[in-house]
Amino acid sequence: MGILCFSVSLVIIAVSLHLVLLKIKFRLSANPIIAIISIFFAVLITGFSLSFLLKGVYSFLPNSIWRYLQVLIFYVPVMLSYVITYIALEDDSPSMTIVRFVEQGEEKGRARKEIKQVITNEALILPRISIMLKDGWIEYKNRQYYVTKKGKSYNQFFAFGLKLLKISREG
Repeated sequence: MGILCFSVSLVIIAVSLHLVLLKIKFRLSANPIIAIISIFFAVLITGFSLSFLLKGVYSFLPNSIWRYLQVLIFYVPVMLSYVITYIALEDDSPSMTIVRFVEQGEEKGRARKEIKQVITNEALILPRISIMLKDGWIEYKNRQYYVTKKGKSYNQFFAFGLKLLKISREG
């Protein structure tokens, strides 16, 4: 139970630190994923260092390699879940755009035709292209888009994950 409390405490500290830095508009990195992961790993390393220095003082602190591994098994998936959730909320995903638009229709709702007018290439596709250009996944030359080495690497990584999980790329 002590390891769970320690792990949850680290997550609470990392999320709180991230939210405080957002509130004061401190930009750790231009890429929010790198910023969040940096914060989480800084908190993890600090927590591990303090637990090592205070070994034996408090019983809930990890005191062996197996206990540290248990913390990691909890901490890393929670960190990745936070990253995914934050990015989904930060970017206007197609699903969230539709839900917000339908919610604004209140009692009368929204017709399919109205939704199709809101969901356009300009609203959804072009912002993602801009992000991919900024992040270096694709490049624009001679009025054409080309995938970069970084983009190919990400694509291969995700394709491997999909294959491993037996998920089809088709809609």
